[in-house]
Amino acid sequence: MLRSNLLRGGSACAIACAFISASYAQESLPTIDVGAAQRAPTPLIATPGGPNDPLAYSKPNTTTATRTDTPIMQTPVDVVVVPQQVLRDQQVVTIDDALQNVSGVYTIPNAGQQSGFLIRGFENYKYYLDGVRVDNFSTQISEETADIQQIEVLKGPASILYGRVQPGGLIELTTKKPIVTPYNAVQQQFGSYGLYRTTVDSTGPIASDNSLLYRFNFAYENAGSFREFDQNRHLFFSPRIHWAPSEDTEFNFYIRYLNGVGPIDLGTPILLDANGKPFGVAPVGRSRNYNEPGSQLSNYNLRVGFDWTHAFTSDWSLTHRFDANFVHELGNALVAYGPVSACGATCPVQRLINNPDNTIQAYYTSLELKGRFDTFGLSHTVLAGWDFYVDHDYTARSFAFGVPDIDLFAPVHTGLPTGLLSAPDFRYTLERGQNWHGFNLQDQIALPFDLHLLAGLRYDIAHAFSNQVVTLPGLTINSATSSDYAVKPRIGLLWQPIPQLSLFGDYVEGFGLSSLLNSDGTPNTSIVAPQQSRQWEGGVKANINDGRLMATFAWFDITKTNIPTPSPDPALAAQGVQVATGEVRNRGVDLDVSGQVTPEFKVIGSFAYTDSRITRDNNGNVGHRFYGVPRFGGSLWGVYEPQLESLKGLSLGAGFVSRSDFELNNANSFTLSGYTTVNIMARYAFTVEQTKLSLQINVNNLLDKTYYQTLGGGGNVLPGAPRTILGSIKVEF
Repeated sequence: MLRSNLLRGGSACAIACAFISASYAQESLPTIDVGAAQRAPTPLIATPGGPNDPLAYSKPNTTTATRTDTPIMQTPVDVVVVPQQVLRDQQVVTIDDALQNVSGVYTIPNAGQQSGFLIRGFENYKYYLDGVRVDNFSTQISEETADIQQIEVLKGPASILYGRVQPGGLIELTTKKPIVTPYNAVQQQFGSYGLYRTTVDSTGPIASDNSLLYRFNFAYENAGSFREFDQNRHLFFSPRIHWAPSEDTEFNFYIRYLNGVGPIDLGTPILLDANGKPFGVAPVGRSRNYNEPGSQLSNYNLRVGFDWTHAFTSDWSLTHRFDANFVHELGNALVAYGPVSACGATCPVQRLINNPDNTIQAYYTSLELKGRFDTFGLSHTVLAGWDFYVDHDYTARSFAFGVPDIDLFAPVHTGLPTGLLSAPDFRYTLERGQNWHGFNLQDQIALPFDLHLLAGLRYDIAHAFSNQVVTLPGLTINSATSSDYAVKPRIGLLWQPIPQLSLFGDYVEGFGLSSLLNSDGTPNTSIVAPQQSRQWEGGVKANINDGRLMATFAWFDITKTNIPTPSPDPALAAQGVQVATGEVRNRGVDLDVSGQVTPEFKVIGSFAYTDSRITRDNNGNVGHRFYGVPRFGGSLWGVYEPQLESLKGLSLGAGFVSRSDFELNNANSFTLSGYTTVNIMARYAFTVEQTKLSLQINVNNLLDKTYYQTLGGGGNVLPGAPRTILGSIKVEF
């Protein structure tokens, strides 16, 4: 009852909070003249934005690729930025939607919860929030975007700076920071299937000397779905404080709180023929759901942290960061799973129910020393860092397999059978965790003849464990541990013969996880080797129209080894036991373009060709394409803003997202058709007495294209959303 009242009352409370700083009101968010900007390190400034800003779609610098503020044109790796204005123009609510703008990044649905991603053909269930690792499986409610400033994607292995991550690339979410100039915004969104969403953004000074700043972001969302019974509801808020007690020292403190519920939905079953081979998606409506009302998970997610930086001189600084994340997830999840076969007078879909209760704690801390110096006429930017990450996950779960089947074409819903869980068929607890220390050293050297060298290495010490206790139907205890050590290099070279053009190449190796679980979820003691990867990459970067339009074209070749694959011993394979002998090789090209083409027209676009092949496997999949990875994929989005005085404030946008055919699973037993969706936008903004009002409408999947996304298991697919409309009213002051 308390939680329900809190969610209902949250919107009104947050709107009131936004008006606290009304006395500092401004028409819009202009370029910031930071009173304390002379202090080191980097001054706090407002990110260029606003519909008519020539740099709104083009970001010249990045920190994700090197952890130093480096121009993209001088960074010898492929990194893509999705700026704040793109998020606004497309009314991005989930990070899944934002990443459709980036080449080679594709969504992996996660049963209706926060998705995973395929980056350059490799699965990735991790992303980073201001440099701190976030596990997708720990974010069962979709990640909130109300406090996200921009999203960066670093292509290729990134473990040199970020620890154990997948080799395809790294997704970095950069949050909004406190700024000196007061700014307040309230936005009300409403859309198809009962979507109701309120967001608040407020920032400005607390102290008169600008040494103490704040930012507060809030979101409340209550949304139905085109899928029957699916309902999302969550409350989010994030206060941040920036304190600069002196010109040389600054502190940042933050809290991110997310609480809500979300559905468990495996989508539409695949049909099997008489030989057990998939031959199609069940011919039912996109809204058809074989679960029962109330099949959902409740999620509590609290993140707290701080960082501080002290500048010893104008060239040398030390930064320390600490972050703690606490997650509790529980609920009753009824799962309807495919594939479906042997359809006669009836066509039964099997179902089960379980009640996950999952508690997670994760801690991260790091120490980084940054400096600049010259030797023998060469300019060096160095980074020396140490980081430590530890997490602990405890799950208790019971399963009941006696849930009545439901007919594929004539379903009769009888309610959520929670009573079956009082006498479950299977019950277990699973405790697992990991910790690692990493030491990294990096040097960026400005060489003669406009050459830029990036060189670095990392040493990792990683430990992991997994303990499972099965109490039903009988007592079974399984456990596994691993300890891994690795030194991995990265080297890149870039030549910038003219300011508008750069040629680059790089080689990097990656260090991944040791899989401690078999395919059936039990601990596996036979896997000891961590996953390894290496990438060769080369490309061209172009800076056009005084930096207002940027483009990157890259070729890549990535090999990942020690992938879990079934044991060559048939008896062990039948028990789900896996060994680390699999290998996947992905090759292809990426193209990303973003920026201002003319004063009236901005664009962001992408294209990717990915040849993803399984090169070693004990499951008969050698030579197959990796699941979910289209050979071709791309997107294009453009916004037109007329400069005529009579049309000032009007913005019109349109674009598309396109994918070619892709495989249902690694067995390549069925191919899902590609698709193209079309999206449009219209906005009108005007000013009334120092207050800016914006009215906006977006229509996604305008042509109502039916398409499906694979979950990777081969039994079900998830339908994509049909035509949806999202409107908003935004007030900025």
